[in-house]
Amino acid sequence: MARQDGLFSIGDISRFTGASIRSLRYYEEHNILEPVYIDPSSNYRYYSFEQCYLINIIMLCIELDIPLKELSKYIHKNKTIDLSVLLANGKDRLRQKLATLNRGLNFIEAFEQQLALWDTYQAEKGIYKRDIPEKLFHVIPLEHTLENAGILELIKLFLGLEHLEYDPYEFLEFGYMCEHTPAGIQRYAFTELSKHAVKSNMKVIPAGIYLCKQDETNRIEEAPQIFHEHLKGNPSFLVIQTEIYISKTQIYSPKHELRAIALPQASSNGKKQ
Repeated sequence: MARQDGLFSIGDISRFTGASIRSLRYYEEHNILEPVYIDPSSNYRYYSFEQCYLINIIMLCIELDIPLKELSKYIHKNKTIDLSVLLANGKDRLRQKLATLNRGLNFIEAFEQQLALWDTYQAEKGIYKRDIPEKLFHVIPLEHTLENAGILELIKLFLGLEHLEYDPYEFLEFGYMCEHTPAGIQRYAFTELSKHAVKSNMKVIPAGIYLCKQDETNRIEEAPQIFHEHLKGNPSFLVIQTEIYISKTQIYSPKHELRAIALPQASSNGKKQ
């Protein structure tokens, strides 16, 4: 081991601390850890053993997700370091990271459950029934038919909303919806909301046994014909079309699930039956 007047080479310090030589050079380049001595003839770097303490603190910052550029906030002019504040900050960061990881894990588990559910219906070539819970949808009324409506139009619609909160770690549906009543058809684009959300343009989608059909293409406008026999002539019904994912999904063309459910009819006195 090459030493210069009791100092240690960069290789020695790397072995002592576990910090790679590349990392030690990075710390030097960013004025975080400078060698005690640089040999002018060989350009070799030498460090004191006491610098191992600072290297350990730097590595602790990395473990705690504290950017190295913030390290100077904890080091005072008298060369002391405020470890209590550093550790408290690191603990807060780790708690936030753990919360994010837990949300990500919950999302993955919810996605796995949906994959397993949709996979069970792959053998169903026709119409099948699903018990679907109540959902909250943020809706945008549309004035045109939905034969050619696609995901790009949907994304553009919701990107234009300033106050719509979207959590990438929550498994929420989006798509198109048609509400059929004797008065006509109202068409919507929708994105599902969290149960606790309170928004304008919000519709409560009823729980119940939905008639469902998987398809490769958009067939929402054909729903009255597809589900005619099962709806038994009910003039009021809701149709929802959303993308679904199976265990082996086409990357650029996931399947659609078309859903329909009969709605209560209004009686002559205006009450729903």
